Amino acid sequence: MNIDWMAFLIVFASALLAAVFVVALYSLGIRFLATPAPRAPRADGSFEPDGPSRDDEDDDVDDLGRPRWATVAANACFALSALAVLVGIFLIIPALHFW
Repeated sequence: MNIDWMAFLIVFASALLAAVFVVALYSLGIRFLATPAPRAPRADGSFEPDGPSRDDEDDDVDDLGRPRWATVAANACFALSALAVLVGIFLIIPALHFW
């Protein structure tokens, strides 16, 4: 039995890079969803303080303050991540190869 080590290393490296790519895209999408709204400046140019810390009982989740570009970027990252997974599944399953 002879093992083609170069082919093994190519498969290993491509699988590792694909996994890093998918995880990075997905985590970037989550980070875009956590983008806060920009703070409004005061008349003198300074910004309002963040205010007192909130306790866990008062936390209401709303996305009204998130910028639209962050939502679009998050959805694009999630779509690219899903596309990369589907391409990987297509490459793994021989029954999907029609040519």
